[in-house]
Amino acid sequence: MTVHRLSGHESKLLSCLLVFYREIGPAATPGMKGLDEEAGLARHELDEAIKGLREKGLIEYWALQPAVRLTREGLLLARRLSGEEGG
Repeated sequence: MTVHRLSGHESKLLSCLLVFYREIGPAATPGMKGLDEEAGLARHELDEAIKGLREKGLIEYWALQPAVRLTREGLLLARRLSGEEGG
């Protein structure tokens, strides 16, 4: 696995997306509306975190909805950062 350096905003968003994954499952694709509040970020911080995580290949982004989802690598990193087994 590639070692990624995450900003604080990226880490918060990754953790938030892991919660969605745990609650909903692999198809968890939360919409952007309200995601800033869920992640505890200001809107501009969320935008920066999404940009950074996309560039690192850790999330997928759909502009049409708009929505985001963890990639396999993003899920593994989020699990590892949370101390979850198998991550």
